[in-house]
Amino acid sequence: MAAKRKRSEIWNHFIVGEDGKSGKCIYCKSTLSISGGSQSNLARHLKIKHPTINLAPVRQEISSLNPQQAASSSAMISITGQQIITNFIHRPPPTRKVELIDRQVLKMVAKGNHALSIVEEPQFKNLVEMIAHCPGYKLPTRKSLSNLILSNVYNELKAKLHTEVRLANAVCLSTDAWTSRANQSYIAVTAHFVEPEQGLLKSHLIACIECVERHTSDNLCATLKKIMYEWEISNKITAVVSDNAPNIIAAIKLGGWRSVPCFAHTLNLIVQKALLEIDNIKTKSKAIVEFFHRSTSGLQKLKETQKQLNLPELKLKIDVQTRWNSTYEMFDRLLKIKDALAVVLPRTKPDLCMTQQDWDAIEEIIPVLKPFYEVTVEQNVTLSKVLIICKILKKLIAAVVSTSEVVRGVLRVLQSEMLTRFSKIETNFLYAESTILDPRFKRHGFKNEDAYKKALDDFKKKFASMQQTESTTVQEVKIFQQNVGTVQPGQSIWDEYDSEFALITSSTNKTVAATRELDKYLNEEYINRGNDPLKWWCERKKIYPRLYTFAIKRLCVVATSVPCERIFSVAGQIINDRRTLLLPEKLSQLTFLHNNM
Repeated sequence: MAAKRKRSEIWNHFIVGEDGKSGKCIYCKSTLSISGGSQSNLARHLKIKHPTINLAPVRQEISSLNPQQAASSSAMISITGQQIITNFIHRPPPTRKVELIDRQVLKMVAKGNHALSIVEEPQFKNLVEMIAHCPGYKLPTRKSLSNLILSNVYNELKAKLHTEVRLANAVCLSTDAWTSRANQSYIAVTAHFVEPEQGLLKSHLIACIECVERHTSDNLCATLKKIMYEWEISNKITAVVSDNAPNIIAAIKLGGWRSVPCFAHTLNLIVQKALLEIDNIKTKSKAIVEFFHRSTSGLQKLKETQKQLNLPELKLKIDVQTRWNSTYEMFDRLLKIKDALAVVLPRTKPDLCMTQQDWDAIEEIIPVLKPFYEVTVEQNVTLSKVLIICKILKKLIAAVVSTSEVVRGVLRVLQSEMLTRFSKIETNFLYAESTILDPRFKRHGFKNEDAYKKALDDFKKKFASMQQTESTTVQEVKIFQQNVGTVQPGQSIWDEYDSEFALITSSTNKTVAATRELDKYLNEEYINRGNDPLKWWCERKKIYPRLYTFAIKRLCVVATSVPCERIFSVAGQIINDRRTLLLPEKLSQLTFLHNNM
């Protein structure tokens, strides 16, 4: 029978031996003698071996726990209300416990159909680490997470972004529509603006809402107006970027906003039309890819052949009708494993073998389409880049020389479509002013010198007119002229100078100052293409105060509606087969958080 429990506080850290003449340390399991009745050796042991242990009373009887539980409990002991060092020492858990946790993680992945890569996601890692430091935490219920936590976090973030967007001097919007697999229609709007302090171009999703009404121009215009009013940016819209759908373009014009067609979408239409010249090659290529996607034995032979030929084990990519760049990726991937296909296809599917002329055409088409591909996949293409990109693309197409009639047909269509769709782009004031105000391009962004001169002349007149409107009125000037040279008794000796200064800074002279400011900017050295034009303007906003205000209105305009398309790619992952019953309001909130947190 165990000895009777001792009353001294020292026994919070020791277990009395069965003979009553010894004490066993609950931390290091050392056994110390107390046969003489003295407990000083126990206290000495704690002081030397366990200096961080507090001898004050604890909330629970540690001696009643097993050694492992007691060691864990000791970390909760405090000295005069302060945490002790053991609170910050994280001992590695036992191997058996680690194995159990690993198995539970795997079970969660398998039973919940999660990706194995979830263990590498930063947010999942943060969650596990936070829970490890809060052992008493309990997961919220589904109802609490959906109705309380989600709504609170959404409202907090929306309020924060609302202030940020509302304070912007100018805002460009990009918009697009989408229909989910639950057959629910949504419209997304992304705001692009320049953060004034550091001159950064920021993009935030401000709306991804269900659109239950028909997508007529009137309904779309009303929806856009409602979103602008909610975010208090109705009088700050510089342009609205969208695809080439007639209804959305009509809605933008109906609202009185400047419309910018999506540059990536226009390039897509150009290249898609050019690819019709090699439609038979495209069809053959797609048939090859589809065969290896269906045939497991054929795919296995292809992998083995790639290994035997020391080729990288690459997967074939299939063409998607709505994305021309997927056609480029399909051709490029076929060309990289051409040798392996030449070995496998004759044995498995000889009717799919392409001729040498087909392969030669693909090999010549790839470098022709590569510049279009790079522009399409490039992120954050602003309007100021469009003129220079068109100029480069036209120059590259014109420089290609080919002996293949098929390739020459593709080149002819590309040149014709580029000319048709972008022939008047340099006369569009939005594109022209954006290019002129980009210190990387300015005049060099224009292909036509006459177009540049006319755009610059028009911009000077507009800029001077804006300064005149904001300056002193004509009536005020007349009053200043009357007061010049008439110093009244009791006035300061500086009153006459102040009157003259007011006259000097009148509307006429401010127009001249604005013109000089523009000329000084145009004479500045060009900056490197890799530099940020907004940062350049931010550093010189005191040198060019008038131009800076105008520049951020143009340089915040994006050239594509791709940001909204990316939003719907995320929304498509949220509304999957397991979540088709998710309410539109919840989808809107989750999409908002995903893009803005």
